[in-house]
Amino acid sequence: MLRNIFQSYKNLPILPSRLALIGVVLSIFFIAREYTHHIINEYNYPFSWFFVSSKILLTYSFWFLFSPLVFALTKLISIRKFQMGRVLGIIISIIVLSVFHRVVVSRADDLVYYFSTGYLKDFLGANSITGLVVGSFSSLIELLVLIALFFAIESQRKYLINQKELITAQLRTLQMQMHPHFLFNTLHSIASMIDIDTREAQRMITKMGSLMRTILEKDSDQMVTLESELRFIKDYLDLEQIRHQDRLNIRYEVSEGLQKARIPNMILQPLVENAIKYGLLPNNEQGRITVKIDSAEKHLFREGLRLEVSNLTSVTNQRKVAGAGVGLANIKNRLANLYGSNFNFVARFVSPDLYVATVIIPLTEVES
Repeated sequence: MLRNIFQSYKNLPILPSRLALIGVVLSIFFIAREYTHHIINEYNYPFSWFFVSSKILLTYSFWFLFSPLVFALTKLISIRKFQMGRVLGIIISIIVLSVFHRVVVSRADDLVYYFSTGYLKDFLGANSITGLVVGSFSSLIELLVLIALFFAIESQRKYLINQKELITAQLRTLQMQMHPHFLFNTLHSIASMIDIDTREAQRMITKMGSLMRTILEKDSDQMVTLESELRFIKDYLDLEQIRHQDRLNIRYEVSEGLQKARIPNMILQPLVENAIKYGLLPNNEQGRITVKIDSAEKHLFREGLRLEVSNLTSVTNQRKVAGAGVGLANIKNRLANLYGSNFNFVARFVSPDLYVATVIIPLTEVES
């Protein structure tokens, strides 16, 4: 049990030592404020450093103890899925935690007061109940600030993780494209076409330059337009068609009005790469890849976008396709960091020879 408690503190988005330091700094600030307030108002009783310091330190000490509960509540709030029951549950949890914090702090303050004066306050007295109600509002504000702190740090952590995964994906793509075998076959095919079809050779050289420039110059933006992503994918697949000549048939089915939709950068490339690797290369027959993009079902999101990559594959290749779990897991992790639980990702055989990978995300567009 103690191990689980310690682990809950390790799972916080901020180091417990830093969280404690923040509490100490805030305590010093508010103690100084209380002392300044006492001096300015010229009260006719001495300022009690022990009582004021103990009261303020206890307030933040208990928030430190409750921090795993606050972080669990923050994670519930960060789930971007509206459900009336869940929202009511979160609101009730916030209120209950605020009141509970104030009750515990009040009881601790009463003990400090008892050790200072020898008098123990009546917990059910009118003044105590009034102080409990008023203090609960203070605890509520403190709780909301702590939730906001956890939410900001956790969002930043997810952003940095996603940035790292994005850069890794870009580097993997660059390494794959720059592979000597890929370059040799592509350049050899272009060289063979120069005397046969000069215009086609020039077009493919242009596409290769465009693809390499995109890989080398593309910044690390998390989101890009669907138009930009499709342009990259088409350049990539055009070069693959050169490598595999007539064995690769590609079909695009893109609904109108979605070109300005924002999607995760390089989210389609690993799906297309898997389609070629596991759908085309192991077979000697012609391969077919379909890239389909349209609106998602209304029951998943108010407005959604479906990205689908399908490919034909042999029955004997099903085990190899199932083994492509690392790349698919990386896609799922990226989507989870960007959308929480508000996405859907499925990659499976819909028939013995048809493998389909489908990503459904909320539809957002570039502001004009």
